Amino acid sequence: MHKLFCVRTSKKNTLKRNSQKKNILNAKDKFSQIRESLSAPADLSEPKPDQLDLTQLGELAIKLLNDKNLEVSKVRPFFWSLVEAYVDRFQLYPFDVSKVLFSHLELNDYPEKTVKKLVEKLESQFEQSHGRPLRKLSHLLSQQKILDDEIQELRDSIKYAAMVAEGDE
Repeated sequence: MHKLFCVRTSKKNTLKRNSQKKNILNAKDKFSQIRESLSAPADLSEPKPDQLDLTQLGELAIKLLNDKNLEVSKVRPFFWSLVEAYVDRFQLYPFDVSKVLFSHLELNDYPEKTVKKLVEKLESQFEQSHGRPLRKLSHLLSQQKILDDEIQELRDSIKYAAMVAEGDE
């Protein structure tokens, strides 16, 4: 369906759609690459998975996720695949991205390096998108004033040290 959609749209829309998808997720359907190597659980014989509705599929997924032998490396690609399919279909995420981001940061006790990198990236992306910095000029001017004050204190210290050195001679 995605290929058919791209063929029917103009080249401009196709390029836009393809570039948007790269920014949205980069899962490259990892789940489809590994799901063939996974064996289906024996209790899926009745009913067949393709005959289940979404509620039943959800219950089955929860049951499988509660398996203590299940590895994160097997689950993560599955979820990325689902999210990617959802985003392709509805052009939005199935969850509040901001809430997820803050929950993730909270789980990790707001790691300083991660938060700083995130802020720098957001400011950079904002400036590229909007052609102006995110922070107001007054904030930058106050930072400049602080820097100027520190430089002046250093100059005064150097002058005092020079005067003391001349007095000792």
